[in-house]
Amino acid sequence: MRVRPYHSARSTAAHLYHEDDECPAGRQLAWFDKVDGTEGCEPCPVCASAATPCPEHAAAAAPAR
Repeated sequence: MRVRPYHSARSTAAHLYHEDDECPAGRQLAWFDKVDGTEGCEPCPVCASAATPCPEHAAAAAPAR
């Protein structure tokens, strides 16, 4: 399930943000290390591959002609 983006507050952590509640890497972050937002981080590849387009907004996902 998609959630608001969050990333790790630790400087030694991977510079990725997560937005899927089922992401294994995101689930390993302790609650006190999670910070809301993307802060210039790259999207997590697992979260990005799990993202499914909203069927109600299919037109927004289609390229403009």
